[in-house]
Amino acid sequence: MTFYELSIIATVSATLAVTCVYVFLYSLYRQNYIGLWAIFWLNHFLVQLFYRTPFSQMSTLHFSVGQALGVYNYVLLLYATSKFLGRKISSYWYYTAFFLSLFTDIAFYLEFPSSVFLLPSCLFVAFVNFWHGYTFTRNLSSKSWGKNIVGFAFAGLGIHTLDMPFLVAIPWFAPWGFLISGLLRFVISIGTLILYLEKTFQTLSEKEKQYRLLAENAIDVIYLYRIHPEPAFEYISPSIERLSGLSCDHYYKNPDIFLSLIHPNDQFLWKNLLDNPISHAEHPLTMRFIRHDHSLIWIEQTTVPIFNEKGICISFEGIIRDITTRKKLEQDVSRLDRLNTVGQMAANVAHEIRNPLTTVHGYLQIFLKKSNFSDYKDELQLLISELERSNLIIKEYLSLCQNKARDLKLGQLNQIIEDLRPLLTANANASSKDIHYELTPLPDIHIDEKEMRQLVLNLVRNALEAMEPGKSVTLRTLLTEQNEVVLIVQDEGSGIPSHILEKIGTPFLTTKETGTGIGLAVVYRIADDHQANIQIDTGPEGTTFRVIFKVI
Repeated sequence: MTFYELSIIATVSATLAVTCVYVFLYSLYRQNYIGLWAIFWLNHFLVQLFYRTPFSQMSTLHFSVGQALGVYNYVLLLYATSKFLGRKISSYWYYTAFFLSLFTDIAFYLEFPSSVFLLPSCLFVAFVNFWHGYTFTRNLSSKSWGKNIVGFAFAGLGIHTLDMPFLVAIPWFAPWGFLISGLLRFVISIGTLILYLEKTFQTLSEKEKQYRLLAENAIDVIYLYRIHPEPAFEYISPSIERLSGLSCDHYYKNPDIFLSLIHPNDQFLWKNLLDNPISHAEHPLTMRFIRHDHSLIWIEQTTVPIFNEKGICISFEGIIRDITTRKKLEQDVSRLDRLNTVGQMAANVAHEIRNPLTTVHGYLQIFLKKSNFSDYKDELQLLISELERSNLIIKEYLSLCQNKARDLKLGQLNQIIEDLRPLLTANANASSKDIHYELTPLPDIHIDEKEMRQLVLNLVRNALEAMEPGKSVTLRTLLTEQNEVVLIVQDEGSGIPSHILEKIGTPFLTTKETGTGIGLAVVYRIADDHQANIQIDTGPEGTTFRVIFKVI
């Protein structure tokens, strides 16, 4: 095999290699311009087969078809690269290619020298190659070795194309020309691969930054938990510190710490999730979570299992959301719904109960005044007091269903407390307890004075009943920096049990032997009417109720 034949095989192989590279890239990216590039190099390969015959042995038709394929193939290359750049190819390229092809065919037919009939087409092809070299090296915004390799290789092809009309007739240079052309095409294929590898890596890097930015700045906690071979958190977003009070490092070092923060009564849910993540994928888990500062919050968790090639669940992704506010709202809505139900019952029943009680109460008072019943005076007094207590319960019961328009007027909370001071002090003294008053100047707020009296009376009475003799209740008012008026009732009792605290404000819920469970329900109803918020702090040393009013 001669050196000439080897050089031809080398350049054809290089063209075929470039074609395969672009076909491979098209199979990966499915971009139209990559497919057009692949068609260009395939056509280029076919054109080379046309030119394996010396010009002196070609017919005019043979030559015309070959050079037309060559010139318009470069128009296709321009069109594909314009699509890649997001531009529109100018129609002048089509006209130029047509007239150059026509001139070349006429010159070949008239048997002009090869340097004459090849020069226009070579100038066109060289200009296209130079344009590609400039486009890839200067116009692409990415910093890449690949684009520079492709750009300089196209520029080299442009230079090599210009020498073709003058050196094609030199026998010793032809093999070297084929080798140079093949080498530059092979460099283009390598540069293109490098360009797209770098582009893919850059795209992946940017996407990773975007996803990491989203994950690390999300309010919800996003995590990836590995089950096999050893349980561990592979990733957990920084928002876990805001949720639990512990940083991500604590969970990476000790994955069991998550279980320790779950409420003891809910820990079985997490264990069931670890045992069978698939069964919990469709429905979110709702659990109580004890933060590092011992405060209790509610969380909702959704999971997505991840399987290996054998179909075994090896890990799962999860999203944890703090739903404490939503839970509190649900509890408020539930409490208001129960109040509404009780109110409807009261409206239907109260009238029928109070009428016979009034009749019985009247006759007992008559019997008490008659001498015939003097031996039963104590029993009659007891019956009357019980009837009065029943009437008081019914009165409180009826207050739950009062839907009358509230008469909210500007008033002074301190003045209402001062008006109630004698009554409150008398109640405290009767049970050997004390009340301390700490009232600070307050602005006027919109209140219904009658209902506000009821609210203060109920809170103070509850506080007194929750304490043993000898202890005291503190009644305090203050104005916060957020311009909110706060009523504080603090006792020295034993605190409210957790199972009662979760349902507090529910009608008929009480821990007292003689309690009705209506007093706090009325308090919550009045607070809701005044758009006030109630906060409760409780413990072994006592309970503090805060009723917060907005100053409009």
